[in-house]
Amino acid sequence: MKKLAKILGIGVLTIGALAACSETDVKTGGSNNTEGKKTEQTDDTKKEDGKKFNAGISQEINGLKVNIAEVKVTNEQIQVGLNLKNTTQQKLTFYPDQGNAIVGDMQLTANMFSGSGNVSGDVNAGVKMDGVIVYDTPDGKTIDVDKITEIKLDMGDVFNEESFDAKNATITIPVK
Repeated sequence: MKKLAKILGIGVLTIGALAACSETDVKTGGSNNTEGKKTEQTDDTKKEDGKKFNAGISQEINGLKVNIAEVKVTNEQIQVGLNLKNTTQQKLTFYPDQGNAIVGDMQLTANMFSGSGNVSGDVNAGVKMDGVIVYDTPDGKTIDVDKITEIKLDMGDVFNEESFDAKNATITIPVK
């Protein structure tokens, strides 16, 4: 019994530590403007952290308006702030935090535990959601921040539960 309690305790601590590690600092552009934890940084640290810019991209996919707001690119990850609005009268399902970002010949996988806000799952009629999705580089690889010209987001399908219609959400972001 003591062994079981010890294992459960270690599991809870591990999950807590992983949750505390998630840090995003990009704006979503939504009314809730869900931002992750911010840390104070000097100008020197900001230069080393990569490139941050306002993408200003808006697309409607199968009745779901997807607005890409602020994007931050570092050597090890891409953070994408976005907000969503269901413009239909039906429930839509969307899981962008299970997608990929493509930079050149490298594919980065979304990290479901590092983002912030709520942009995944069911989006009921007229509902707005916002959050940040974090894409991590594969082990041993880095992004050359100065050479990146565009980011292609393959965020999966937007599925309409009533009509059973699904449309792929692929958005290309020019890096500014």
